Amino acid sequence: MAKALLVFCRAITWVQLLLLLTMLGVMASLVFTRYVFAYSPPWSEELTRFAMIWLVMLGGAVLALFDDHITLFVFVELMGPRVRAARNILVRLIMIATSGVVAYKGIKFADGMSGVIAWGLNINMTIPTYSVTVGFGLILIFNLILLIDDVAALFGKRAQLVPRQDQVMDGSFRPQDDL
Repeated sequence: MAKALLVFCRAITWVQLLLLLTMLGVMASLVFTRYVFAYSPPWSEELTRFAMIWLVMLGGAVLALFDDHITLFVFVELMGPRVRAARNILVRLIMIATSGVVAYKGIKFADGMSGVIAWGLNINMTIPTYSVTVGFGLILIFNLILLIDDVAALFGKRAQLVPRQDQVMDGSFRPQDDL
């Protein structure tokens, strides 16, 4: 499982890199055309906006896998391993329920946008709106995997289903990773 997740997270990283380079190229050309030709292509800002939305949703999912969203760690560090595992299980259940609702509603919303066309890019709006469904769907799946690991930790075992974070990214918001 850890190897498959590692490959998947690295693939997401490459997709994010391509989206970021696309945004950089489009915005550079936008600045050039705006100031040299006094013309702004109508699709450029839409493309960068949609790419940013996909970047955020994919990045949020990867951060959820590594349990690395910004959070308050004041009391968590004072908890014992079993209490921390129980707390993590409760948090995972809340995240699973929340992301399940958002992913489900996101499908309905994206399907409702099927008749709407982005005027600049002339694409169907389901493409950018499905980013919410994909992002929260991944958060749901990743929290299910983390839930298995937390249940194992509650009973004093480690499932080790998730790869090490430093194999995918080089930074962390968690204080224990700063040591």
